Amino acid sequence: MSFKAASTYSHSSAIKLQLIKHQRILRIVQAASPKQLRAHIKDCVINNNSLMIYVNSAAWASQLRFCVVQIQQAVNAQSNERINKTRVRVLSPEPFKIAEQETKVFPSEENINLLRDNAESLTEGKLKDALLGLSKALKKHNR
Repeated sequence: MSFKAASTYSHSSAIKLQLIKHQRILRIVQAASPKQLRAHIKDCVINNNSLMIYVNSAAWASQLRFCVVQIQQAVNAQSNERINKTRVRVLSPEPFKIAEQETKVFPSEENINLLRDNAESLTEGKLKDALLGLSKALKKHNR
């Protein structure tokens, strides 16, 4: 099965116009935002006179919320939209991150034995019990 180019569909011009409009609104939002926040604005959506702005972290979202009035005014002034509500949301980065494999490093058998021997040379106490417990757990894990 082969795929058709998007431009071959009959509604492609309407889709292109919608995409151009969306990109223009995003540029307006970014231009109306403080300089240090612009790189963190990832996308925006207009639905029923409501503007939703997506940023990449909660810290930047809280900062951007102070600017929603000026952003809303800029969008209304520079486009045909009549935005009456603006919200800021965090765009979850999980789908865009590559799964990181966690590599655990455990001490060698020799180091575990040294830990146990040093613990046994201590007088009775909490430290001795903790070190013996640790060496036992590490030895069990290395098997």
